Amino acid sequence: MNYLSVAQTAEKWNMTPRRVQVLCNEGRIEGAQRVGNVWTIPENADKPADARKKVTGKNRCLNTNISIERVWAMPNKNTFDIIPIHNLITEELTNGLWIDPFANRNKLATITNDLSLEFDTDYHMDALDFMKMFDNDSVDGVLYDPPYSPRQVSECYNNVGYNVTWDTTKASFWGNHKREISRIVKIGGKVITFGWNSGGIGYKYGFEIERILLVPHGGWHNDTICTVEVKTHEGDLSKIKGSDNNMLGKYSSNNILTQEDEQLISLLNSLPKDYWDFKDDDVREYTHGIHNYPAMMVCPISRNIIKLVKEIRKIDSIFDPFAGSGTVLVEGMLAGIKRVYGNDINPLALFLSKVKTTRLDITQLQSETQLLYKRINDIYSQFALQVESSDEIMRCVYNLDLTAKDGWGTDAPKYLRKYKEDNFIDIDIPDFKNIGYWFKPRVILLLSLIKSEICKIDSKSIKEFIFVAFSETIRFVSNRRNGEFKMFRMPPNKVEKFEPDVIKEFTTILNRNIEKMNAFDEACADIDINSVVSIFDNNATVLDDVPNNSVDLVITSPPYGDSRTTVAYGEYSRLSLQWLDLFELSEKEIMGIDKTLMGGNKFRNGFEYTVPSTTLRSSLERIKDVDLERAGDVYSFYLDLSNSIAAISKKTRSGGYQFWVVGNRTVKGELLLTDKIISEIASQYGLKHIHTVDRNIINKVMPSQNSPTNESGIKSSTMTNEHIVVLRKE
Repeated sequence: MNYLSVAQTAEKWNMTPRRVQVLCNEGRIEGAQRVGNVWTIPENADKPADARKKVTGKNRCLNTNISIERVWAMPNKNTFDIIPIHNLITEELTNGLWIDPFANRNKLATITNDLSLEFDTDYHMDALDFMKMFDNDSVDGVLYDPPYSPRQVSECYNNVGYNVTWDTTKASFWGNHKREISRIVKIGGKVITFGWNSGGIGYKYGFEIERILLVPHGGWHNDTICTVEVKTHEGDLSKIKGSDNNMLGKYSSNNILTQEDEQLISLLNSLPKDYWDFKDDDVREYTHGIHNYPAMMVCPISRNIIKLVKEIRKIDSIFDPFAGSGTVLVEGMLAGIKRVYGNDINPLALFLSKVKTTRLDITQLQSETQLLYKRINDIYSQFALQVESSDEIMRCVYNLDLTAKDGWGTDAPKYLRKYKEDNFIDIDIPDFKNIGYWFKPRVILLLSLIKSEICKIDSKSIKEFIFVAFSETIRFVSNRRNGEFKMFRMPPNKVEKFEPDVIKEFTTILNRNIEKMNAFDEACADIDINSVVSIFDNNATVLDDVPNNSVDLVITSPPYGDSRTTVAYGEYSRLSLQWLDLFELSEKEIMGIDKTLMGGNKFRNGFEYTVPSTTLRSSLERIKDVDLERAGDVYSFYLDLSNSIAAISKKTRSGGYQFWVVGNRTVKGELLLTDKIISEIASQYGLKHIHTVDRNIINKVMPSQNSPTNESGIKSSTMTNEHIVVLRKE
């Protein structure tokens, strides 16, 4: 008699080799013989009738004809190397796209992933983020070998430097995976699950069990249980306990553009390629130009965004949650928008925004200014000799090195008090840390003289307007290096020769500012609409004072990164805040402003990743390998940004648009795609990504170089383009 192999018999009977193997094990093929570990089947054996039965009906959840096998094998930490398990996978694998979210060193699937960089997989992502990359009904099979218990989850995360919390070890860890598997696997597709139970993915997620393999390992070892399931129907994810539509992220069914979306995209696409460069535009007109501020968004950007959106819908309210010095707020007023909201937590930014958006009576302003100039000149004439000779006397009589950090640098108020007594000067001198390091004696005396006369003005709004010119003067007459936002002083030889004309600088700036206020007031009068401007000092991750569902249009340019390593807004503001003394801030509060801004929290020893962006996670993995602490800085910033997007979404009306002007910075050689990261985060908070526009940075106030590695002497050019990310509240 001739005998056939299992494979030959399967081909003859038009069934799978696994099914033939099962029939042999059950003794249902007459004459079948086992030779070693291989079954041989008589050539003339009859094909057994299919005795499998399926339960039908709405509540079906059990296949009563499940094949259950039990094969002993030695334990192995690499599951797929256990012989009976390897054989099962080989038998069950079909053609098509198979994925393995926890691949370890295995290469059996088409696309592999493992969180650990130790293994040569296609991706190194969290398994949930990895599965979210795939479209609905796009996968033919999944090899699902996750950690089997909360303890194993903890070990998995700890091994790659992630912190573990209750959220990462509770049942939702596996439940979230099952939802994604249900979404991405095709009808008829398979999932092979490995673990300590036979639950598999489950009927409620659309799967029915066909085969279970029990692999005992002897002693006190748990059996490894392999469950083979086929997707037979669509799981109703909306009715699954604990399901959340936001879990589906970008795969939400509501991916349809509205008519307004299409109109807006059409308008944006119709613009010339260099439209957003504004190379020849006056970006300092009106009150935009009364004071510098780091990384200011140039005014034509918000002006043109408002214009474009107005073509397709009415705008009654506008909001900038990172208002800075108030660019968007000023443009909102110039556009005649009824309610203008701004927010920031830097006191200088709040002060500048308030002054820039407060219209003044120009006649009264000019009158007060002329009186101020007269008082300044009168006091100066009285003490001119003592003031102008102060630097020389400090050097020659008091034997002070005016370029030194110690001595004059640390104790300037003490020496100036003595100098005032010796020379009968009646001018109040401020006393703050290292004032002498940043200012020479003559400059301090002249600034003190000007400040004392400004304080005599009765009108609060006019006084504050003039203090803006004073603040700008402080920057120009200090020993700080030009073009720097951080606190860097000129070299000693330049400090020695530096003799600014303080009064002339102040009057020149104030006269210019009056002209700009006059132009702004006239422009606002022309539109005959008085905007109601509200400026808040909320943390952008909360925004308690901004009304929910109240904003038609958001235009904002958040920081590029944490202040410590990018634009140090707090450092830039420090000297102005110390001199102005308008905010009742302690020295400690002024010095610590940067710590309160985006990314101010430190993660020195790792972090638990919770930001809903696969792009960011991948970048952090690469940065972490180079510098864990810098990865923590980056994560801290994007965590705050994510929470801010969530808060801003709550303030935006349904259908309202958001325009985020962002730059993609480089950290440790890794380009952080902030435009893409924002789009991914936004999808989790009811915001739809509509479009992204690229623009060249021609005239934004930024340093020309920075240090992306934070290593001394290693410089690189700063970013030369920005991205305008357009979102819509669902």
